[in-house]
Amino acid sequence: MISRLRLHDNGRVLYYDAWRNITAQELRSDGFVPLLEQDLGQHKLSLNDARDYIWVFDLKPEGIDAGDMQGMFALLCQRSQVPVENFRVIFSCVEQIDRLPYRSTSLPDRLIYNGNWYDHLRHYRIDWAGLPMTHRLTCLMRRPSIGRANLAKRLLSKFRADALIMTFGTNGVEPSDDIKQLIWPQPYPMIVDRPMADQVFQHRIDHDFFYRAPVNLVVESSSQIDPNTWRSIFITEKTFKALAWHQFPVWYAVPGLVAQVRSMGFDVFDDVFDNHSYDDTQDPWVRMTQVVQLIHRVSQQDMVALRQQHWNRLQANAQLIDYIHATAIVRHTQVLEEFSHA
Repeated sequence: MISRLRLHDNGRVLYYDAWRNITAQELRSDGFVPLLEQDLGQHKLSLNDARDYIWVFDLKPEGIDAGDMQGMFALLCQRSQVPVENFRVIFSCVEQIDRLPYRSTSLPDRLIYNGNWYDHLRHYRIDWAGLPMTHRLTCLMRRPSIGRANLAKRLLSKFRADALIMTFGTNGVEPSDDIKQLIWPQPYPMIVDRPMADQVFQHRIDHDFFYRAPVNLVVESSSQIDPNTWRSIFITEKTFKALAWHQFPVWYAVPGLVAQVRSMGFDVFDDVFDNHSYDDTQDPWVRMTQVVQLIHRVSQQDMVALRQQHWNRLQANAQLIDYIHATAIVRHTQVLEEFSHA
Protein backbone atom coordinates (compact mmCIF):
# COMPACT_ATOMS: atom_id res chain seq x y z
CA MET A 1 0.00 0.00 0.00
CA ILE A 2 1.28 3.47 -0.91
CA SER A 3 2.43 5.52 2.07
CA ARG A 4 1.95 9.22 1.46
CA LEU A 5 1.92 10.22 5.14
CA ARG A 6 4.94 10.21 7.45
CA LEU A 7 5.24 11.33 11.05
CA HIS A 8 8.29 13.34 12.06
CA ASP A 9 10.40 12.06 14.94
CA ASN A 10 9.27 14.95 17.13
CA GLY A 11 5.69 13.66 16.91
CA ARG A 12 4.23 17.07 15.99
CA VAL A 13 4.85 17.24 12.25
CA LEU A 14 3.14 15.29 9.48
CA TYR A 15 4.73 15.12 6.03
CA TYR A 16 2.15 14.58 3.32
CA ASP A 17 3.11 13.65 -0.25
CA ALA A 18 0.10 15.13 -2.01
CA TRP A 19 1.87 14.50 -5.32
CA ARG A 20 2.16 10.73 -4.97
CA ASN A 21 -0.51 8.85 -6.96
CA ILE A 22 -3.08 11.62 -6.57
CA THR A 23 -4.07 13.04 -9.95
CA ALA A 24 -4.60 16.69 -10.81
CA GLN A 25 -8.31 16.00 -11.26
CA GLU A 26 -8.55 14.36 -7.82
CA LEU A 27 -6.82 17.29 -6.17
CA ARG A 28 -9.11 19.79 -7.90
CA SER A 29 -12.24 17.91 -6.83
CA ASP A 30 -13.07 15.92 -3.70
CA GLY A 31 -11.45 12.80 -5.13
CA PHE A 32 -8.55 13.14 -2.71
CA VAL A 33 -10.74 12.83 0.42
CA PRO A 34 -10.90 9.01 0.69
CA LEU A 35 -7.17 8.85 -0.11
CA LEU A 36 -6.36 11.30 2.69
CA GLU A 37 -8.59 9.41 5.14
CA GLN A 38 -6.90 6.14 4.14
CA ASP A 39 -3.44 7.65 4.65
CA LEU A 40 -4.35 8.95 8.09
CA GLY A 41 -5.86 5.59 8.99
CA GLN A 42 -2.55 3.84 8.34
CA HIS A 43 -1.19 5.82 11.30
CA LYS A 44 -4.34 5.26 13.39
CA LEU A 45 -5.33 8.89 12.88
CA SER A 46 -8.53 10.48 11.61
CA LEU A 47 -9.43 13.86 10.16
CA ASN A 48 -10.45 14.87 13.69
CA ASP A 49 -6.85 14.31 14.85
CA ALA A 50 -5.40 16.47 12.06
CA ARG A 51 -5.67 19.71 14.04
CA ASP A 52 -2.96 18.62 16.45
CA TYR A 53 -0.17 18.64 13.86
CA ILE A 54 1.98 20.85 11.69
CA TRP A 55 1.42 19.74 8.08
CA VAL A 56 4.38 19.88 5.68
CA PHE A 57 3.50 19.45 2.00
CA ASP A 58 6.66 18.86 -0.03
CA LEU A 59 5.36 18.79 -3.60
CA LYS A 60 8.59 17.42 -5.07
CA PRO A 61 8.34 16.24 -8.73
CA GLU A 62 4.95 17.73 -9.63
CA GLY A 63 3.72 21.15 -10.71
CA ILE A 64 1.01 21.42 -8.06
CA ASP A 65 0.18 25.06 -7.37
CA ALA A 66 -1.74 26.83 -4.61
CA GLY A 67 -5.01 26.54 -6.52
CA ASP A 68 -4.61 22.78 -6.80
CA MET A 69 -4.12 22.52 -3.01
CA GLN A 70 -7.04 24.77 -2.13
CA GLY A 71 -9.59 21.96 -1.74
CA MET A 72 -7.39 19.91 0.58
CA PHE A 73 -6.58 22.92 2.74
CA ALA A 74 -10.26 23.89 2.91
CA LEU A 75 -11.15 20.40 4.12
CA LEU A 76 -8.43 20.40 6.78
CA CYS A 77 -9.32 23.90 7.98
CA GLN A 78 -13.09 23.53 8.01
CA ARG A 79 -13.67 19.91 8.93
CA SER A 80 -10.54 19.24 10.99
CA GLN A 81 -10.08 22.77 12.38
CA VAL A 82 -6.40 22.84 11.39
CA PRO A 83 -5.20 26.45 11.76
CA VAL A 84 -3.97 27.79 8.42
CA GLU A 85 -0.68 28.75 10.07
CA ASN A 86 -0.05 25.02 10.62
CA PHE A 87 0.49 24.49 6.88
CA ARG A 88 3.97 24.52 5.35
CA VAL A 89 4.27 24.08 1.57
CA ILE A 90 7.31 23.64 -0.66
CA PHE A 91 6.23 24.29 -4.24
CA SER A 92 8.27 23.02 -7.17
CA CYS A 93 6.38 25.30 -9.53
CA VAL A 94 6.61 29.08 -9.67
CA GLU A 95 4.19 30.44 -7.07
CA GLN A 96 3.47 33.89 -5.67
CA ILE A 97 4.04 32.90 -2.08
CA ASP A 98 3.62 36.42 -0.68
CA ARG A 99 -0.10 36.17 -1.46
CA LEU A 100 -0.65 32.96 0.50
CA PRO A 101 -1.92 32.80 4.11
CA TYR A 102 0.46 29.98 5.09
CA ARG A 103 4.22 29.56 5.17
CA SER A 104 5.56 28.43 1.81
CA THR A 105 8.44 28.66 -0.59
CA SER A 106 8.90 28.14 -4.32
CA LEU A 107 11.92 26.16 -5.54
CA PRO A 108 11.60 26.02 -9.34
CA ASP A 109 15.11 24.60 -9.82
CA ARG A 110 14.55 21.43 -7.79
CA LEU A 111 13.62 19.20 -10.77
CA ILE A 112 17.23 19.40 -11.86
CA TYR A 113 17.68 16.37 -9.58
CA ASN A 114 14.77 14.36 -10.95
CA GLY A 115 15.89 10.85 -11.90
CA ASN A 116 19.58 11.61 -11.23
CA TRP A 117 19.92 12.20 -14.97
CA TYR A 118 22.81 14.66 -14.64
CA ASP A 119 25.11 12.33 -12.73
CA HIS A 120 24.43 9.71 -15.39
CA LEU A 121 25.13 12.18 -18.22
CA ARG A 122 28.47 13.26 -16.75
CA HIS A 123 29.56 9.65 -16.55
CA TYR A 124 29.72 9.45 -20.36
CA ARG A 125 32.09 12.44 -20.77
CA ILE A 126 30.57 13.46 -24.09
CA ASP A 127 32.56 15.61 -26.52
CA TRP A 128 29.78 18.16 -27.00
CA ALA A 129 31.70 20.37 -29.41
CA GLY A 130 32.63 17.41 -31.59
CA LEU A 131 29.17 15.84 -31.86
CA PRO A 132 27.92 15.61 -35.46
CA MET A 133 24.70 17.52 -36.11
CA THR A 134 22.72 14.99 -38.15
CA HIS A 135 19.22 16.46 -37.68
CA ARG A 136 17.56 19.85 -37.41
CA LEU A 137 15.44 19.51 -34.29
CA THR A 138 15.06 17.37 -31.18
CA CYS A 139 11.57 17.10 -29.68
CA LEU A 140 10.92 14.42 -27.05
CA MET A 141 7.33 13.70 -26.05
CA ARG A 142 7.26 10.50 -24.04
CA ARG A 143 3.70 11.00 -22.78
CA PRO A 144 1.01 11.06 -25.50
CA SER A 145 -1.78 13.62 -25.36
CA ILE A 146 -4.08 15.56 -27.67
CA GLY A 147 -2.01 18.71 -27.30
CA ARG A 148 1.27 16.95 -28.01
CA ALA A 149 -0.19 15.02 -30.95
CA ASN A 150 -1.29 18.29 -32.51
CA LEU A 151 2.19 19.71 -31.96
CA ALA A 152 3.76 16.66 -33.62
CA LYS A 153 1.36 17.01 -36.56
CA ARG A 154 2.29 20.67 -37.04
CA LEU A 155 6.00 19.93 -36.86
CA LEU A 156 5.61 17.19 -39.45
CA SER A 157 3.83 19.64 -41.74
CA LYS A 158 6.90 21.91 -41.67
CA PHE A 159 9.78 19.42 -41.48
CA ARG A 160 10.58 16.14 -43.13
CA ALA A 161 10.29 13.32 -40.63
CA ASP A 162 13.91 12.31 -41.17
CA ALA A 163 15.03 15.83 -40.14
CA LEU A 164 13.50 15.40 -36.69
CA ILE A 165 14.70 13.51 -33.64
CA MET A 166 11.18 13.13 -32.26
CA THR A 167 9.67 10.66 -29.86
CA PHE A 168 5.98 10.39 -29.07
CA GLY A 169 4.12 7.93 -26.89
CA THR A 170 7.09 5.91 -25.60
CA ASN A 171 5.79 5.68 -22.02
CA GLY A 172 3.96 2.42 -22.71
CA VAL A 173 0.46 3.89 -22.36
CA GLU A 174 -2.04 3.02 -25.09
CA PRO A 175 -3.68 6.28 -26.27
CA SER A 176 -7.03 6.93 -27.90
CA ASP A 177 -7.51 6.40 -31.63
CA ASP A 178 -7.90 10.17 -31.97
CA ILE A 179 -4.31 10.68 -30.86
CA LYS A 180 -3.00 8.01 -33.24
CA GLN A 181 -4.98 9.53 -36.10
CA LEU A 182 -3.46 12.95 -35.54
CA ILE A 183 0.08 11.72 -36.27
CA TRP A 184 -0.89 9.35 -39.11
CA PRO A 185 0.80 8.26 -41.40
CA GLN A 186 3.62 8.29 -38.86
CA PRO A 187 3.66 5.12 -36.74
CA TYR A 188 2.63 5.04 -33.11
CA PRO A 189 4.67 5.17 -30.99
CA MET A 190 7.26 7.38 -32.70
CA ILE A 191 10.57 5.82 -31.70
CA VAL A 192 14.16 7.03 -31.78
CA ASP A 193 15.87 4.47 -29.55
CA ARG A 194 13.41 1.99 -28.01
CA PRO A 195 9.64 1.40 -28.01
CA MET A 196 9.20 2.07 -24.30
CA ALA A 197 11.21 4.39 -22.06
CA ASP A 198 10.26 3.71 -18.47
CA GLN A 199 10.80 6.00 -15.49
CA VAL A 200 14.37 4.73 -15.13
CA PHE A 201 15.59 4.60 -18.73
CA GLN A 202 14.26 8.04 -19.67
CA HIS A 203 16.85 9.53 -17.29
CA ARG A 204 19.68 7.08 -18.06
CA ILE A 205 20.18 7.42 -21.80
CA ASP A 206 22.95 5.19 -23.11
CA HIS A 207 23.37 6.84 -26.53
CA ASP A 208 23.90 10.31 -28.00
CA PHE A 209 21.10 10.37 -30.62
CA PHE A 210 19.05 13.03 -28.82
CA TYR A 211 21.96 15.47 -28.79
CA ARG A 212 22.56 15.49 -32.55
CA ALA A 213 20.38 18.48 -33.41
CA PRO A 214 21.24 22.12 -32.73
CA VAL A 215 17.73 23.02 -31.52
CA ASN A 216 15.63 21.37 -28.82
CA LEU A 217 11.91 22.04 -28.66
CA VAL A 218 11.23 21.42 -24.97
CA VAL A 219 7.63 20.27 -24.45
CA GLU A 220 7.15 20.92 -20.77
CA SER A 221 4.80 19.00 -18.48
CA SER A 222 2.28 21.78 -17.78
CA SER A 223 -0.41 22.34 -20.37
CA GLN A 224 -3.47 24.51 -20.96
CA ILE A 225 -4.91 21.99 -23.42
CA ASP A 226 -4.66 18.54 -21.93
CA PRO A 227 -6.90 17.52 -19.00
CA ASN A 228 -5.45 16.15 -15.78
CA THR A 229 -2.21 18.12 -16.20
CA TRP A 230 -0.69 20.95 -14.21
CA ARG A 231 -1.38 24.54 -15.31
CA SER A 232 1.51 26.15 -13.42
CA ILE A 233 4.87 27.46 -14.59
CA PHE A 234 6.72 24.26 -13.84
CA ILE A 235 10.31 23.78 -14.99
CA THR A 236 11.20 20.11 -15.18
CA GLU A 237 14.36 18.20 -16.02
CA LYS A 238 13.30 18.46 -19.69
CA THR A 239 14.45 22.08 -19.70
CA PHE A 240 17.63 21.42 -17.77
CA LYS A 241 18.53 18.52 -20.07
CA ALA A 242 18.28 20.64 -23.22
CA LEU A 243 20.58 23.25 -21.69
CA ALA A 244 23.06 20.61 -20.51
CA TRP A 245 22.99 19.05 -23.97
CA HIS A 246 24.37 22.33 -25.45
CA GLN A 247 21.27 22.92 -27.59
CA PHE A 248 19.39 26.07 -28.54
CA PRO A 249 16.19 25.90 -26.44
CA VAL A 250 12.66 26.71 -27.57
CA TRP A 251 9.63 25.83 -25.43
CA TYR A 252 6.07 24.71 -25.83
CA ALA A 253 4.76 25.28 -22.34
CA VAL A 254 2.44 27.61 -20.43
CA PRO A 255 2.84 31.40 -20.75
CA GLY A 256 5.67 32.89 -18.72
CA LEU A 257 7.88 29.81 -18.52
CA VAL A 258 10.60 31.21 -20.78
CA ALA A 259 10.70 34.39 -18.69
CA GLN A 260 11.27 32.28 -15.59
CA VAL A 261 14.12 30.32 -17.22
CA ARG A 262 15.64 33.63 -18.29
CA SER A 263 15.35 34.97 -14.72
CA MET A 264 17.34 31.97 -13.46
CA GLY A 265 20.33 33.28 -15.40
CA PHE A 266 20.18 31.11 -18.50
CA ASP A 267 20.84 32.50 -21.96
CA VAL A 268 17.67 31.78 -23.95
CA PHE A 269 19.12 33.30 -27.13
CA ASP A 270 16.58 36.07 -27.47
CA ASP A 271 18.56 37.48 -30.40
CA VAL A 272 18.12 34.21 -32.31
CA PHE A 273 14.51 33.39 -31.38
CA ASP A 274 12.75 36.75 -31.61
CA ASN A 275 12.77 37.25 -27.82
CA HIS A 276 10.56 34.13 -27.53
CA SER A 277 7.58 36.45 -28.04
CA TYR A 278 5.27 33.42 -28.02
CA ASP A 279 5.86 33.24 -24.25
CA ASP A 280 3.37 36.09 -23.79
CA THR A 281 0.61 34.48 -25.89
CA GLN A 282 -2.27 33.26 -23.74
CA ASP A 283 -4.12 31.13 -26.29
CA PRO A 284 -2.32 27.72 -26.34
CA TRP A 285 -3.30 26.92 -29.93
CA VAL A 286 -2.05 30.26 -31.22
CA ARG A 287 1.14 29.82 -29.19
CA MET A 288 1.65 26.35 -30.69
CA THR A 289 1.46 27.81 -34.20
CA GLN A 290 3.86 30.61 -33.27
CA VAL A 291 6.41 28.17 -31.83
CA VAL A 292 6.39 25.90 -34.89
CA GLN A 293 6.61 28.84 -37.29
CA LEU A 294 9.48 30.37 -35.31
CA ILE A 295 11.51 27.16 -35.29
CA HIS A 296 10.91 26.61 -38.99
CA ARG A 297 11.95 30.17 -39.84
CA VAL A 298 15.09 30.12 -37.71
CA SER A 299 16.10 26.68 -38.95
CA GLN A 300 16.38 28.00 -42.51
CA GLN A 301 19.75 29.36 -41.40
CA ASP A 302 22.90 27.27 -41.20
CA MET A 303 22.27 26.08 -37.65
CA VAL A 304 25.55 24.18 -37.43
CA ALA A 305 27.41 27.42 -38.16
CA LEU A 306 25.18 29.26 -35.69
CA ARG A 307 25.99 26.63 -33.07
CA GLN A 308 29.68 27.22 -33.63
CA GLN A 309 29.22 31.00 -33.55
CA HIS A 310 27.42 30.88 -30.20
CA TRP A 311 29.35 27.98 -28.71
CA ASN A 312 30.62 29.96 -25.73
CA ARG A 313 27.04 30.89 -24.81
CA LEU A 314 25.85 27.30 -25.10
CA GLN A 315 28.79 26.26 -22.94
CA ALA A 316 27.91 28.91 -20.35
CA ASN A 317 24.40 27.46 -20.03
CA ALA A 318 25.86 24.00 -19.45
CA GLN A 319 28.19 25.42 -16.81
CA LEU A 320 25.23 27.05 -15.05
CA ILE A 321 23.49 23.67 -15.00
CA ASP A 322 26.57 22.25 -13.30
CA TYR A 323 26.57 25.04 -10.72
CA ILE A 324 22.86 24.72 -9.89
CA HIS A 325 23.18 20.95 -9.61
CA ALA A 326 26.05 21.36 -7.16
CA THR A 327 24.47 24.04 -4.97
CA ALA A 328 20.66 24.03 -5.08
CA ILE A 329 20.26 20.98 -2.85
CA VAL A 330 21.68 22.98 0.06
CA ARG A 331 18.80 25.45 -0.08
CA HIS A 332 16.22 22.70 -0.58
CA THR A 333 17.46 20.78 2.48
CA GLN A 334 17.56 23.95 4.56
CA VAL A 335 13.95 24.85 3.76
CA LEU A 336 12.67 21.37 4.61
CA GLU A 337 14.58 21.46 7.90
CA GLU A 338 13.14 24.88 8.78
CA PHE A 339 9.60 23.81 8.02
CA SER A 340 9.98 20.57 9.97
CA HIS A 341 11.01 22.30 13.17
CA ALA A 342 8.81 25.39 13.02
